[in-house]
Amino acid sequence: MPLNPTFENEKRVLDNGYVRLVDVMGDDSSPDSDARISTGVAARSEAQQTTLVRFLLRHKHTTPFEGSVIKFEVRAPIMVIREWFRHRTFSYNEESGRYKQLDPLYYTPDASRVSYQAKSNHQGSGEQHPDAPNFVVQWREEQQEFEEEYNALIQTHNVARELARLNMPVSHYSTFVVTGNLLNWFRFLELRMAEGAQYEIRVYANAIFELAKQYFPRSFEAFQDYWLEAVTLSGREAKLLSQMLSNTISEKSFTNALPEPSPDFTKREAEEFRRKLIHIGLLSEA
Repeated sequence: MPLNPTFENEKRVLDNGYVRLVDVMGDDSSPDSDARISTGVAARSEAQQTTLVRFLLRHKHTTPFEGSVIKFEVRAPIMVIREWFRHRTFSYNEESGRYKQLDPLYYTPDASRVSYQAKSNHQGSGEQHPDAPNFVVQWREEQQEFEEEYNALIQTHNVARELARLNMPVSHYSTFVVTGNLLNWFRFLELRMAEGAQYEIRVYANAIFELAKQYFPRSFEAFQDYWLEAVTLSGREAKLLSQMLSNTISEKSFTNALPEPSPDFTKREAEEFRRKLIHIGLLSEA
């Protein structure tokens, strides 16, 4: 469907990157109508649609979200693209260095981003490095040297483009289009917006989230509530919590704390919450 011109449909990311919406199929009514095909129920009110969308995501009934599709054009450093392409349920098409001379665009982090290797995380960053400004200058000089050599191989020596790029660094930007259904995007964002995700791909995920939620506000609100901001306890964690806080909530205090029923928090969800508290020992069985 045509993009809404009143929405923000592009975001700049990092120093030379961007995320641009290309196409959207479906809207917030789509998961409801796709789910209701199994029962033959006609289209319903927005409040009823909201209730169902939230129920579906809360209980991981995800197939109705596969019928809505979002397509983006993305320019990102190769190191980000390598992580992104691990999400194999998307469809991709990337620019090719065999067909064109690639743009002279490279990612150089701010000095504040340059850190020591984390001590407790083998794949993450730790405290800021005191020599960060020098490293940034060094990276820029090396990128410039490569670009001059790459350009000379193609323009001066007529070396095939597919070979001239051999020493291209992972800081180089490439451009691709990526298409996925709403469930694909939820899975991607759940991993890449997480605190432990690498910063460079996390900022792209944040941009995707902000652009896409304009077209599916109720679906993304439910996704944020039940997936992004939810906390899952293991069986052992639930048992330990029960031992520490056994029966600390009364039925009265539980009832008084509940909000008025609404599409965003129904009586059914309140009862599901009550059963969870009973399960981990924070509320006595009535």
